[in-house]
Amino acid sequence: MNPEFKGFILFKERAYFKSGASSTTDVGRLRIRKEDLIDFARNANALTKMKTTKSGVWVFDEALYKRLLVYAVALDGVKKRSALRVLKLTDVVSKLDDYSLHFWYTEAVSRFKQGGLINLRRVSRSLRALYGVDK
Repeated sequence: MNPEFKGFILFKERAYFKSGASSTTDVGRLRIRKEDLIDFARNANALTKMKTTKSGVWVFDEALYKRLLVYAVALDGVKKRSALRVLKLTDVVSKLDDYSLHFWYTEAVSRFKQGGLINLRRVSRSLRALYGVDK
């Protein structure tokens, strides 16, 4: 992992994930609130690895940034957000091993760059179906 990593999640009307020193957007236009990501980080005991500002959230750990992005993509695809689904999704994403986490992260970023939000919905649906979140 890169000790100099700084990721930023910008919140305007939607959420935009930006990684590293470049200002290009990894994934954008997600319907997720800042509070949802902070709750996920609180459940993962990772609040010390992030800093909240008025416009967004700075993330200083690459693995946490990837988890937040995967969580946001999967949560954005959930149409009916019940407390049980959100809890299952939080549990699934927080328990992903490094290989699976990297796979879902790169899949989300590459699919967003290829086809935008429609392809992200497919990634979200695949992750939720594979790990049984929607049952």
